[in-house]
Amino acid sequence: MPIKRAVAYSKIDDSYKAGKYAIAEIIKKLGQHPDFLFLFATVGHDMRKIFQGIESVANNISLCGCSGLGSITNLGCDEATHSLALMGMLSENVFFHPFIVPGLSVDCEQVGKEIGKAIKAIGLSPDDKQLLFLFPDGLTINSDGLFKGIENILGYHIDFVGGTAGNDYHFSQTYQFCNQEILTDAVAGVLITGDFNYSIGVSHGSKPLGNLKTVTKAQDNTIYEIDNEAALDLLNSLVGEERMSDFGQAINLIGLGQSFEGKGYDGDMINRAIIGIDKQQGSIKLGVPMPVGSIFQMTRRNEAKVKQGTEAIAHKVTAAMQYPEEATYFYFNCSGRGSYLFGEPEPDVNNLIEVLGNDKDLIGFFCFGEIAPVMGENHFHNYTGIFVGIE
Repeated sequence: MPIKRAVAYSKIDDSYKAGKYAIAEIIKKLGQHPDFLFLFATVGHDMRKIFQGIESVANNISLCGCSGLGSITNLGCDEATHSLALMGMLSENVFFHPFIVPGLSVDCEQVGKEIGKAIKAIGLSPDDKQLLFLFPDGLTINSDGLFKGIENILGYHIDFVGGTAGNDYHFSQTYQFCNQEILTDAVAGVLITGDFNYSIGVSHGSKPLGNLKTVTKAQDNTIYEIDNEAALDLLNSLVGEERMSDFGQAINLIGLGQSFEGKGYDGDMINRAIIGIDKQQGSIKLGVPMPVGSIFQMTRRNEAKVKQGTEAIAHKVTAAMQYPEEATYFYFNCSGRGSYLFGEPEPDVNNLIEVLGNDKDLIGFFCFGEIAPVMGENHFHNYTGIFVGIE
């Protein structure tokens, strides 16, 4: 039996009504209750009331997801304060194992170990088909520790895909969902197992700026000095102190393109976003460590390259599907590739849908960081689009 799925999209301000409407649409389209739900919502919503709305129609359906800057579906795409995307999935041969683990800011590696233990407890072998969706808090993640913890416990490779939970740059928290739990500073996710096929496309569409630079002082995911000068001084010189006063805008203009040679990947660099600054220390904080000696160039998103890259991964993923018309699709897109780049949220997503067709079921969100493998190794990305097809 192929995977059956249905998508609902809502911009209803009333959170209870939005949740109730979305699950009713899913059940109407599927003709029955789904086995599993993916939920992405923006932070203007009262998340608990969304859940109450869902539960008023259908109780005890397994679920995972998170908050984001905006919602993405084939039915619509926006960065509205009250936006909701819901996908229901149903299959006799594919199984969903959701989880949520708190404590990212305390010990990311230990969180990863707990996820690894939960996966091992399912009792699968390395030969069983598996795909792991991860939705960590985008404000507290250290991806190296998280990935290391999962992989060390598992002892074998599985692909990770997903994105980090986001907000609208005004809220101080992001949210992660699993079943009836709504947490912050956590990782929600789901392991998909069974008889299925999948393909993953990754593209960033950024251009390098200026000369190569070297990290000369760093600890964990904080960079203190670049070329022996305060890291924040370099950022101010490139962006301008006036623009830096709007931190959300500044970090969506400029990123770091870490050297990534020999992977056959977009421009031989992998994007690293600045997620925080410390004016007193003159430091910048990233979502992933860049140790002393790391070589990089400053980068900026390029509209044409973003669109071209999105079209390319859409063709790649659909070509890998045996039955692309029946596949289920996911798009985890950087929050810096919507209105912060184009002036509106839709252009990049529209390029994807032009290839895919707006009658194909698609769900995703605008996130603070993206997760996907490159050449069989899992990586944390920024300013990147991750397109996934499952059948």
